Amino acid sequence: MTSDPKTVIEPEYTLPKATGTAPVGRLVFERLSKVTKSVFGVPGDFNLKLIEHIYDVPNLEWVGNNNELNSAYVCDGYTRINPNNFSCLITTYGVGELSALNGIAGSFAEDIAVLHIVGTSASKIKTAINHQSTQDSLFKSIHHLIPGSKSYTKQDHDIYEKIVGPFSCIAERLTPEDVAEGTIQAKIDNAITTVIKENKPGYLFIPADISDEIVPCNLSLSLEPKKTPLTSTEKKVLSVLLQKIYEAKNIGVVPDYFLKSEKENVNKLLEKSKWSAYSTPSARGLCFDESISNFKGVFCNETSTPGALDAIKTHDLILHLGSRINETNFRYSGSVKSQWLEDKNIVFLAKDFAMIGFKQEIIENIDGVKVFNELMEQIDFEKLAVPPQNDQPINFSDCYNLTEKNKIEDRLFEDQLSYELSANYLKENDIVICEMSSFTFEMENIKLPKNAVSFTQGFYASIGYALPACVGACKALKDYGLESKHRVVLIQGDGSAQMTLQELSLFLAHSLKPVIFMLNNSGYSIERAILGESRSYNDLTTNWNWTKILEAFGDENKEKHDSLTVKNYTELKDYMQKDVDENKLQMVELILEKTDYSNGLKKFLGKN
Repeated sequence: MTSDPKTVIEPEYTLPKATGTAPVGRLVFERLSKVTKSVFGVPGDFNLKLIEHIYDVPNLEWVGNNNELNSAYVCDGYTRINPNNFSCLITTYGVGELSALNGIAGSFAEDIAVLHIVGTSASKIKTAINHQSTQDSLFKSIHHLIPGSKSYTKQDHDIYEKIVGPFSCIAERLTPEDVAEGTIQAKIDNAITTVIKENKPGYLFIPADISDEIVPCNLSLSLEPKKTPLTSTEKKVLSVLLQKIYEAKNIGVVPDYFLKSEKENVNKLLEKSKWSAYSTPSARGLCFDESISNFKGVFCNETSTPGALDAIKTHDLILHLGSRINETNFRYSGSVKSQWLEDKNIVFLAKDFAMIGFKQEIIENIDGVKVFNELMEQIDFEKLAVPPQNDQPINFSDCYNLTEKNKIEDRLFEDQLSYELSANYLKENDIVICEMSSFTFEMENIKLPKNAVSFTQGFYASIGYALPACVGACKALKDYGLESKHRVVLIQGDGSAQMTLQELSLFLAHSLKPVIFMLNNSGYSIERAILGESRSYNDLTTNWNWTKILEAFGDENKEKHDSLTVKNYTELKDYMQKDVDENKLQMVELILEKTDYSNGLKKFLGKN
């Protein structure tokens, strides 16, 4: 079934030639083990029979979460680090799946591949209810399922499945008919590969009485999405790209979020062409190494890093590749400051469309990544014009504006944190995760070292996301043997942390060791900056003792973590310069004023 509730078109499945048999539950986990090493979620009576089968697949681990919303956030972070671009959570009917839906919506908005498996009511119950009279069905209602609009009407067992269309790229349901017809594996594989290919969440609904059914299968088949040649439309887009590239004398390129899977090719393009390169807020370090000499800053229109906007205006062709156009990434406001785009020679090559010129006709239904890779196959670097020599490095320190006030040693400001992260703290291969907080808009001003990356949920902006997403990122590093190669730094607001702090226990349970900078500004400072600076609705109910919180979660003797409170700039610098135990999680609480806003936030809000 498709995710469009208005036009339901059943896909045509290529049935694998069976080489054996397995219970449906084991088959699900065998297929998942091809693309992930952990499965997250919360058990419930409708998914228990399914989860039992995970223990038949030794190379797959069940990771239980504290609630379903957190499971979805954890999966989002896991996908971003998993080399296979995939994660999976399992919830139960109604109460579990609806709790996770906000996290799934965030992954949909942020283009993250997550498969949500839901254990639903039994198929035999659904069949029976359809043949029962209203009188009989009145006494056959089941828990977790909302009643009809009238107290005497039948329950709709499919009601939750009808909700997920706008939040998913694929929704498959396993049925008794699939068991009989041998289409179970085709549906499972279709759900997994579609999620990976589309970079969007998808659903697999498994009724409670299906998991133990024995079905034919072929466990050895690959799960790689099928590769197809360029369509005629894609060939036309490629032709225009090549023509413009060969005609231009001074090209600037903006590799954006949807080229995150093609980092090797992007780095190759920038190395051989020497074009000036710009990142975007959602693509920091994901698409290319920002330590290269031709990196010219973070482009996001009026709020670009100092010098970046002036530099990008000088190019006679701008290639915006892998384009992710939204309010917090592209930041086009339509103001006088944005009018330079109107007549600019610019090409947008996005995930599924191209646009030649600003606000020109959209060329729909293409695969932008496929076009980019073909561009790399065909481009003749000998035919490129030599770009003007401009070795002037980007001066990230211009972003911080460390005035005399902010240099005060016995107080602490967000801009001091920005400066120290860039100048002294971050190191090669770091992964920086930032909560949607007052500090989020400062992240584009942070200088990333060689092969460092950063991410946040900047567009959907659901507070509480980053802490469990950090769990997922750290678990993926551990699962794939990358833990020793990367340090994970979480920048977390205290208000948002109170939403999802239960997942702190997973750091301890799985011996995950990020550095957590807990920004304690006693409330919702990004909201204070917008409206209600002194209003009580922007205050927290109480101030928590963050340096004691991990002890409350079970590490009473601090065997797995260290904690510290930092109250001023001197203490911050001292912490960042000292050697810490890298075998322990670091909880560093930073005491900030309620109305301390970073330069990045003030600039974004037009208050700078």
